[in-house]
Amino acid sequence: MKKTLLSLAALIFLFSSINTSAESKIYHWIDADGKIHYADTATPGTEEIHLDNGNVVNINSNAPDTATEAAALEETASVAEALQESLVKYRATITSPADDSPLRSNDGTINIQVQTVPEKKATHKLQLVLDGRPLGSPQISSTIRASNIERGTHQIQVQLLDEQGNIVALTQVVTIHLQRASVR
Repeated sequence: MKKTLLSLAALIFLFSSINTSAESKIYHWIDADGKIHYADTATPGTEEIHLDNGNVVNINSNAPDTATEAAALEETASVAEALQESLVKYRATITSPADDSPLRSNDGTINIQVQTVPEKKATHKLQLVLDGRPLGSPQISSTIRASNIERGTHQIQVQLLDEQGNIVALTQVVTIHLQRASVR
């Protein structure tokens, strides 16, 4: 993948620096109704428009600076890689516990398994959201353990966070019914 992006960046850089030998000319004229017209061929009564094209590089000019070209190529590859990374769409799913399931835990512990597709980066973290509020701090492990949760019905969801703490993906909301022994 990295070689493909580097090759693509090299081709873009190469083709963007080639000077075409054919010069394009643009002509304009104003008709009897006062409308301005443009064309690429000269006819009687037209004026040529001169444009400075700063994107054209003459290959026959000074010898290229290979260090500068290498740096530009590396920067192009880096931008292409960052763009590819930003296009990655993550999907996160709670695989356990199942939705609408009863859980028996006298100490109020819930173990939540999360799967991400594609697999999350090592720098991404998972944040448990219990009943609409973040619980604990974000963690790297795909198994989240929540302790001392009150008995009753709860909704859990997990957020996949990037390095800056931005939400990259959300899991589905899973409803659980936590059963704990009560002391009377």
